[in-house]
Amino acid sequence: MNLLDEIKESFREGSTLTRLIYINLGVFLVIRLANVFYFLAGAPFPFLDWLALPSDFGMLASRPWTLLTYMFLHFDFLHILFNLLWLYWMGQIFLGYFNQEKLVALYLLGGFAGGLFYVAGYNSFPVFSELVADSRLLGASASVIAIVTALAMYA
Repeated sequence: MNLLDEIKESFREGSTLTRLIYINLGVFLVIRLANVFYFLAGAPFPFLDWLALPSDFGMLASRPWTLLTYMFLHFDFLHILFNLLWLYWMGQIFLGYFNQEKLVALYLLGGFAGGLFYVAGYNSFPVFSELVADSRLLGASASVIAIVTALAMYA
């Protein structure tokens, strides 16, 4: 069995925690690989703007899917490394107390809440008024922090 077959089997038979990690890694690898091709072609890389959560209400209204896609999107290696390490460690502990469906629900709800707080914060505080048009959010940090917070509150 080759590596690709082992990964497919692990995804198919693994826990939802394994699947969340694989989805985040897969999106990261596809984005980074596409970035290389765009770089070599000398073209600007548009995917981050289309998948990251914008802080501007007008852009968010034209790209509502970003409220979901941003929480699986990473661009920097250390960002994804530490998010996935936290997700793995805290997810293992979480699954000791709760079931897999609650892990996915909390991951998604934590991501949605983090995204909404981000947009609300950038549009509420005057200090961010000049940055709203160009700011965007990406990464699983809000989702992972929701899992960590749930564990801390439960314990």
